[in-house]
Amino acid sequence: MRDTATVLFDADGVLQHARHGWVGALDAIGGEGFASVVFARDLPAMRGEARMRDCLVAAAEEHGVALDPDDALQLWSRFDIDEEAMAVVAKVRRAGYGVHLATNQQDVRRDLMRRRYAGVFDEEFYSCELGACKPAEAFFASIIDRLDVPARQIVFVDDSARNVAAATSCGIRAHLHDPSSGAAGMRRMLAAAVRGGHLPAVGQPRLRDRAQQVRHTGTRQPPHRRDPSS
Repeated sequence: MRDTATVLFDADGVLQHARHGWVGALDAIGGEGFASVVFARDLPAMRGEARMRDCLVAAAEEHGVALDPDDALQLWSRFDIDEEAMAVVAKVRRAGYGVHLATNQQDVRRDLMRRRYAGVFDEEFYSCELGACKPAEAFFASIIDRLDVPARQIVFVDDSARNVAAATSCGIRAHLHDPSSGAAGMRRMLAAAVRGGHLPAVGQPRLRDRAQQVRHTGTRQPPHRRDPSS
């Protein structure tokens, strides 16, 4: 039996990148300090205990600002998929490993991501459905239970040291990804992490691969601050 059965991928900072800095974007629509209020208010939405729209309305009321919540929610749709990173995911899957998304997201962004990642992963694990957010161990324990494989056979890739530490404490073979290293860095890391199997080289995706990939429409940017979905 090979050492690895499946690979979990974080989203923000690993496979996708916001087109803006979160603090600047939120303060621009709600005034200075609005981002901090939103970050404090969005945690229930991240755990699936509330809708993000309601959390945003509550944040605006607390901050004393009038805004259109539906317009403001468009900020969470402004991210680009890293196509080269998706080529790595596709090659890991073709090599016979399970590939899964494991990410902190609220309901609005989850719905958008389900559409954009349709057919890419075997399963998608969102914090708002699991009832727990990274770095809580409950997040990883729930995924281990649902995958029904030993934790030691799971490889996890994330750009947060706290999340990597939490996953490691649950027995998962977690690895810290440096967003500046791009898809090439992730490929090298996975090649070393996935023992007992062959991870094909990553080059330009073939046409049949491209049909399965989610395409990005802009320039990749590294994540900013505590990404609300890191």
